[in-house]
Amino acid sequence: MKKKLKDFFSDFLNKKFIISIIALMLLQAILYWSVKLFQIDYHYINATIDSKIPFIPQFVFIYDLFYPAVLLTMYYIFCKDRKNYYKGVIAGIIGYLVCDIIFICYPTIMNRPIVDYSTLDWFTGLVLKITYAADSPALNCCPSIHCLFCYQAIFSLCVSKKVKWKVKIPVSLFLFLIVLTTMLVKQHYFYDAVLAFIIFVIMNVIVYKFKLYPKFTNKLKKKYNEEKEKQSKRKESKKNKKINTN
Repeated sequence: MKKKLKDFFSDFLNKKFIISIIALMLLQAILYWSVKLFQIDYHYINATIDSKIPFIPQFVFIYDLFYPAVLLTMYYIFCKDRKNYYKGVIAGIIGYLVCDIIFICYPTIMNRPIVDYSTLDWFTGLVLKITYAADSPALNCCPSIHCLFCYQAIFSLCVSKKVKWKVKIPVSLFLFLIVLTTMLVKQHYFYDAVLAFIIFVIMNVIVYKFKLYPKFTNKLKKKYNEEKEKQSKRKESKKNKKINTN
């Protein structure tokens, strides 16, 4: 177990994955909080369908699995199909920028329900309170970044020919369930998820049509091959030392 963990963090590819994910998360956090400096009036965009979507607090547990679910899915894609992973990263960056432009031009706010916590068990109530407090007030809801990246993770997984359908189907269903939970726990309106889907389609059309990934991936491939060659030389030298000592 210790050896596997050591290999996970020492491997060049995994380091690149960790660095790329951290960079994306930092970019998202910086942009998300920066746009609030330029916002003035907030809008409610709830539709008739939102009143028909029930509030189910217990789904907060699935909603809170968003980050680990997306990260693990993207890591799996990274290991199986780096080309599709980097396409997803580029599409994600485009998605961030588009979302932030919308947040500045048309900032939105979520009108959450008044929750009677006495009707919930203590653990569900606690998790729901923490979830709401972490994003309070609920600003910049449309488009939903949660939905956007679930769509992207599903797409990157499903278009890969290197991933088996026995993996694609359950993971995609779970990620889509997270999309539904954004509305079931009243973190987003229906239109938030719809606009996120439209942006997801546009950003992937841009990435695939204009082929924004080849130069980027070729450079990484070159560095990867160089690093793997260095690693193999180091392993070979260690083996030779062991042989000489024996």
